[in-house]
Amino acid sequence: VTRNRKASRGVVGGSVTSALALIPSRGGSLRVPNKNIRRLNGHPLIAYSIASARASGIYDRIVVSTDSEEIREIALYYGAEAPFLRPGELATSVSIDVEWIKHALTELGEQFDSFSILRPTS
Repeated sequence: VTRNRKASRGVVGGSVTSALALIPSRGGSLRVPNKNIRRLNGHPLIAYSIASARASGIYDRIVVSTDSEEIREIALYYGAEAPFLRPGELATSVSIDVEWIKHALTELGEQFDSFSILRPTS
């Protein structure tokens, strides 16, 4: 979700900062299948990370990185962006965060002053 945050953006050293919310949500959990889209109080778990990012008002973009078309559709419904699907090799139980983060930043093709990882299961 792209926002006009001029009034709420942080100012560092006289310049306006840009912030990205990255929400990782792979579809292949082995211990708890579909955990990121399991319902909690009527909404999929990922919806709470998206809602928190939106309510904070500090992010220029809220992006879900997923390998699942179903998760992508849910993310879009709740107001996040999901402009790409993560490759399977970056969505395993042993995938390293830095790899999917690099992939997401490359796919987005723009620079941000900061980013936050908002895990649905945290």
